[in-house]
Amino acid sequence: MTVGYYILIFLFGLVLLVWGSSLFVDSAVSVAGRLHLPEVLIGATIVSLGTTLPEVLFSTMASVRHLPEMAIGNALGSILCNTGFIAGMMLVLQPIYLNGKAVANVVSGTVFLGLSFAVYVAGAVMEQGLSRATGGMLLLVCILFLAYNVRNAYSRQQEEKEMHAQEQAFGISDIIRLALEAVVIYIGASMLVEVGPKLARAFGVPEMIISLIFVALGTSLPELVTSLMALRKKHASLSMGNIIGADILNFVMVGGLSAVICPIPFQESILKLELPVIFFMLFILCIPSITRKKAGRLQGLLLLGSYILYLAVLAA
Repeated sequence: MTVGYYILIFLFGLVLLVWGSSLFVDSAVSVAGRLHLPEVLIGATIVSLGTTLPEVLFSTMASVRHLPEMAIGNALGSILCNTGFIAGMMLVLQPIYLNGKAVANVVSGTVFLGLSFAVYVAGAVMEQGLSRATGGMLLLVCILFLAYNVRNAYSRQQEEKEMHAQEQAFGISDIIRLALEAVVIYIGASMLVEVGPKLARAFGVPEMIISLIFVALGTSLPELVTSLMALRKKHASLSMGNIIGADILNFVMVGGLSAVICPIPFQESILKLELPVIFFMLFILCIPSITRKKAGRLQGLLLLGSYILYLAVLAA
């Protein structure tokens, strides 16, 4: 097989994964509504998880096939892409001014990010990676994060009575649609996991590089689209919240599930490059936003520059 063939299969698998995930989330939201679940609960769980679904499925599949480097590469690569590329580009295009509620959200997000990062560093120092126990700790943080989202959403909309009965009932057609979309996602993830190592060998690079750059860029497309749409609709602070939320879920859900399935050894580069760069990017994004109640173009330029420099170091 030629490299061109592998690239085509990789791109096709990426399209199936992202497209299938989008359809699946839309269907899940529809089904949840037909089951008369509160809208606030749907928004705080299904929708918030939706943009991270491609990363979750790819890394889970990689772990099942005992490819831990690809699993963790996708998790960390997506955080780098979300924070450096997407948030950086977003802030360069339009500075974000934060009101009191938005600042509170950034503060809570920063707390969860700090907790998640601390678990990674502890695992790296004490275990040289993520063990199943550490993965379980990350999943616990994930549950706490989702519970906080639900509680926060309910507290803001407690005056609303959002349970509106819908005439349509949940039926066999919904099950079939969800099943078909799940099959599309599975095929896309399988193609990526299957061809990723072959591309790595063809280009003579570690498997983790493929995940850190190419898979991460592809699976971060939902975050990119969501952020751009939020900017277009003048909801800039929402786009920032989406980035922070996606970063947290990549840390705790993607990394946690992957480690529980297959313990992940950390390469030396993760300790010396990826984790320090992630810490720097998150600091640049969050701390000035809290203290100044604004995320400006200088932050965006620093984030974009950091991501470009990171890619240059990987390519060297």
